[in-house]
Amino acid sequence: MENGVASTKEEGFLSRMALNDNKAGMEGLDRDKINKIIMETSKGSKFYENELKRDQQVNQRITKMMLQKARITEQQLKKAQAQVEKVATALEKSRDLSRVIVHVDMDAFYAAVEMRDCPELKDKPMAVGSMSMLSTSNYHARKYGVRAAMPGFIAKKLCPSLVIVPLNFDKYRAVSNEIREIFADYDPNFQPLSLDEAYLDFTDHLEQRQHWPESARTHHFLLYIRNSFDVIRELSPVLFEDSPGSSPSPVGPEGVRAPAGDFEVFGTSVEEAVREMRFRIEQKTMLTASAGIAPNMMLAKVCSDKNKPNGQYRLPSTREAVMDFIHNLPVRKVCGIGKVSEKMLNALGISTCSHLGQQMALLSLLFSETAWHHFLEVSLGLGSTYIPRHEERKSMSTERTFKELSKVEEQLSLCRELCEDLAEDMKKEGLKGKTVTLKLKNVNFEVKTRAMTLPCAVATVDEIFAVAKDLLKTEIENESPQPLRLRLMGVRISAFASLDDKKPLQKSIIGFLQSGKTDCSSSSQGMHQKPGNEHLSDAYSFHTSPLSFFQRAHVRRLQLEAANAASKNEGSGENAPVIAKAGSPAKASENNHLPPDLSETPSPVQAHASTSACAESETLTCPVCFRKVETTDLNVFNTHIDQCLSNASQKTNNGTESDTESESDLKKDREERAAVNKLRRRHEAQEKKSKVNPQKGQSSVKKDSVQKVSLIKDDNKTATSQEPQPSNSKGPVFVCPVCQLTQETHDLAVFNHHVDLCLNQEVLHELGRQTSSSINLSPAKNSKSTGKCVRDTPSSPPSKKVKSLGPCNTIDKFFR
Repeated sequence: MENGVASTKEEGFLSRMALNDNKAGMEGLDRDKINKIIMETSKGSKFYENELKRDQQVNQRITKMMLQKARITEQQLKKAQAQVEKVATALEKSRDLSRVIVHVDMDAFYAAVEMRDCPELKDKPMAVGSMSMLSTSNYHARKYGVRAAMPGFIAKKLCPSLVIVPLNFDKYRAVSNEIREIFADYDPNFQPLSLDEAYLDFTDHLEQRQHWPESARTHHFLLYIRNSFDVIRELSPVLFEDSPGSSPSPVGPEGVRAPAGDFEVFGTSVEEAVREMRFRIEQKTMLTASAGIAPNMMLAKVCSDKNKPNGQYRLPSTREAVMDFIHNLPVRKVCGIGKVSEKMLNALGISTCSHLGQQMALLSLLFSETAWHHFLEVSLGLGSTYIPRHEERKSMSTERTFKELSKVEEQLSLCRELCEDLAEDMKKEGLKGKTVTLKLKNVNFEVKTRAMTLPCAVATVDEIFAVAKDLLKTEIENESPQPLRLRLMGVRISAFASLDDKKPLQKSIIGFLQSGKTDCSSSSQGMHQKPGNEHLSDAYSFHTSPLSFFQRAHVRRLQLEAANAASKNEGSGENAPVIAKAGSPAKASENNHLPPDLSETPSPVQAHASTSACAESETLTCPVCFRKVETTDLNVFNTHIDQCLSNASQKTNNGTESDTESESDLKKDREERAAVNKLRRRHEAQEKKSKVNPQKGQSSVKKDSVQKVSLIKDDNKTATSQEPQPSNSKGPVFVCPVCQLTQETHDLAVFNHHVDLCLNQEVLHELGRQTSSSINLSPAKNSKSTGKCVRDTPSSPPSKKVKSLGPCNTIDKFFR
């Protein structure tokens, strides 16, 4: 029993490590012999251990899936089947057979380029890559089981005479650009998948091609191909006589098409159009390509592998032809189904696309919604018929695989090179990104990614490398004292913000200061279109939100201060910055009858002049007087703000007297404050009586009351605002921001005390009502005791109750 379980696990692992022969040129190989060599060569290596660990993870997923399958009931299956049929019906209705999609794949591209440039390699098994990993192999090497994505040391065991050529991406990119120029003639919006393959939509080209004259469909053979055709035929990667092409032109020995003359005329059908494209590629690059023609992208990719190399295959655009084609198609041939999905499907007895359709109800219960929807589309032969055009790029990356790299200097140097490549690619695309990601794979094939998001987008080499270097150093420190042993490194940047990205919508201080920097043309247009009355009505509606008494008083104060500041600036001979005036002081006084919000509104003519002036100089809006300062120097602008604030501290109360709208509210508020101030002063007098001689205390209280209370005549009389006397003191006169009264003091402590009392007026009112009776009785008792002392009458021992009446309400008691 144990042997059977071990044998099953070994077979499962062997299927993961086994050769994937779903590749052109790998038909008819001895799989058992090749797989045995792979297993023996891999044992004990880091690659083997990593594959074993990953296979165990897949086995755990399969075990969990089978347990879940065992718990599924018939009722659940019926319900799932109904859901699958409903989705399948909707997918069938969306089937589109009107498009002609072509998938083009170059034959052994990297190897073919190397063989073209080095003819002595054409008869030898060769591969491109390194001992760590191969990128591709030629068709001679594929006879031995050597293929792409195979470690080089394993390939050497399979084919000891294998020649491994290092990668030369500069050369491959140059050839790829030549091929893409030809692709663009048939579909300007083709979608490249890599350097050697692409999707093209031939639908529009075929409609145009029907009207082309024969001369437009005629292409000449190159001179050196006519004179040296035998040499070119030997260089062609077509190595098998049993690899048919779909070209109707004459075919020479060994399956290579021979020229019928100096030129060849191609037809108007899709097969002829694709053959013409492949012909042009071969004439220009001396490389061959294979193509698949189908109604959608999924089927076209499968078809391009049918007649490789140097061939093409067309799937008719009918539902019957599509369903027949996929009936016996192995699931591994479909793009998007890899070895993990294949193993999990095989565990359920599914190996072909027809099996997918038969088991869809079960798959919908065992796999995610995205996965089983994909399986359903594959079983129906459906795929995308729309080739994405100019999709917004989400990220950009570059990575490199190499031999073990453990020296810090070499790792940092490689990281710098990757950042240089990435910065160059981003510059070409005109992109900036905020998130930099570092990808690392160690010698144990463990992959780690570390990312850092920056507050602003970066694009230069130094900026990207600074972040990547910090991430790399962190990983080096984490492995310390052991060295960080790497075999792959990559750098990716994402969260793109293009160079001409829109400005952020969130307001900022800088944006406020630059509010005058607007589009002059649009502003002047708006001013010309809007009459003066509409301008005033719009401005009034903008400020029609209800304002409190303090807000209205503040607006009035700012208006008067602005008018005073403007008159002072006009009279002064200093080189002050030019200010766009909202109106003259005379107009400001004339507008007093208007609502406060409209008195600052500029006339349409003035606004237009101010707007048109922005073409010559930048304007900044003062946050105190709300005027526009025509200057680009922040120091000059700050000087203007300081001057506005200084004028605000030395203002007069002329505006308060002339403000008929808020006068009644101001009087009422002052009455309340007068009562509060009188109560407060009585509290202070009562406190002093407990500490000094009662008679002296009384006189001092009266004197203090006269000095401190200058705006209050009597408790029952209305408090009125007095015209402040001109102050000859050195310091500025303070204005309370709550009651808007001028405080004739230069002591900040006294001014702060006044502001605190204004802010706590409600509490003091309540306290005054509770203690009014006790405050009135206190002076009478004190006078009686004073009279006894004058007559030298023996006094009785003072009671504790009488003593407690002295400081009736203290600050300490108030805060309790």
